[in-house]
Amino acid sequence: MFQLAFIRVKDTECQATRTLHLAVGEGKSLDVNQDIDGFNSEIKKATFTVADLQDIGYLLASTFKRAQTLELHVDDDVLSLHAPEVWVKWVSLGLALSSYDYKHRDSFHLEPGINAFELKTDEKTLSTAFFEGQVLAQSQLIARELVNKPGNVIYPESFVSAVKELPMENTSLSFLTEAEMREQGFGGLVCISQGSDRDGRMLCLDYHPEGAKTTIALVGKGVTFDTGGISIKGQLRMSTMKVDMGGAAAVVGALNAIAQLHLPVRVIGLCGLVENMPSGGAIKPGDVVTMLSGKSVEIISTDAEGRMVLADVMHYAQQTYQPDYLVDIATLTGATGVSLGKAFASLMGNSDELKTLAKTAGNSCSEPLWEMPISADLFEASLKSDFADVRHGSEDGDAGASVAATFLHHFVAPDQKWIHIDSAAMSLGMSHRKIYPKAASGYGTFLLTSLCQHIASLTNNE
Repeated sequence: MFQLAFIRVKDTECQATRTLHLAVGEGKSLDVNQDIDGFNSEIKKATFTVADLQDIGYLLASTFKRAQTLELHVDDDVLSLHAPEVWVKWVSLGLALSSYDYKHRDSFHLEPGINAFELKTDEKTLSTAFFEGQVLAQSQLIARELVNKPGNVIYPESFVSAVKELPMENTSLSFLTEAEMREQGFGGLVCISQGSDRDGRMLCLDYHPEGAKTTIALVGKGVTFDTGGISIKGQLRMSTMKVDMGGAAAVVGALNAIAQLHLPVRVIGLCGLVENMPSGGAIKPGDVVTMLSGKSVEIISTDAEGRMVLADVMHYAQQTYQPDYLVDIATLTGATGVSLGKAFASLMGNSDELKTLAKTAGNSCSEPLWEMPISADLFEASLKSDFADVRHGSEDGDAGASVAATFLHHFVAPDQKWIHIDSAAMSLGMSHRKIYPKAASGYGTFLLTSLCQHIASLTNNE
């Protein structure tokens, strides 16, 4: 039997040890049974996934909130489902997330405190795995804090201010103001921002360790509040539109983890930050905008704003950094949520290699992806315009997720390896998972970090 002992860093004045036993059984859910012999609690389940490991850590800490020491006892046939370091990494992450409870403060400052534990072990591989779990938990909480804060607290300028305070080794922070972007020709981003009294920003986090030979650009959609603009949304769930910067938040969370884990690759995190508001100065359906790439775009719905922001920032990433891999992540379309619910984010792109790496990464951290098609004749037909080089969507909304990704593909160089992750339904309301009892999930932090780890491993093995 495999045993792990986790000791709370904070003294609870209760020196008790509490135990949880994991065994194979007929159960299909993580039901904690506290009426057993030999242990304080037990979970029996037919199999245990990575998501289960994360949730088990959360359950262990939240079930026994005062015990100083928490022990996990894993039967050998259960242990064989995952390597020991995988057990340690994800259980420790669940433990660390177990105390997070967002409380409103009228401040952009991020205070992502984890539930701190130590692992009792002399094995270096297990210590390393434990540390990684703690880093990922803290990094995801950074993303969750950014998303949870309301739109009157986190907006483009204050988003940058909040991230400035994060200590990231080997990482430089810079940003472009809206005036600078207008001067440089960011027509897509600026046209969305122009309806708001708050100026837009483009944030750049450049993690550049010495000797890095591979460059990865991560681009996040950062619409800090999305009314839909002139194509205004309905009242239903309008209050949740502060989560439309979930992609940008995930990029920040991932960069925080990547820097602490000292990955041997250069990673550039770019966040296009805007508010999408209706006003006399807002962009209108039927307007034509010239993008940073020089393409003209006909606006169909101002509520399809994220792709305009992403297209400019993606072009900037390619022109400025010539990345080996380009990844964008965005809460982009309701169509993805309709298709996949909260089981998967959708994956599209032009590189089979990068898509395979992303799917492997998603499965390894329980942020899974489901591949969807792009650039089919039907999708391209939806983007034909009588008035511009391309329009940014169709009037009927058919195949919305694939049409949006096909639009983005127009701004990707032919030889650029690129994937698009549409995480629309995943950033909020993931309450079917124990580690997300309420509010924002920070989805994408684990996925982007894991993807960069896989690419780093691939690079080192060449």
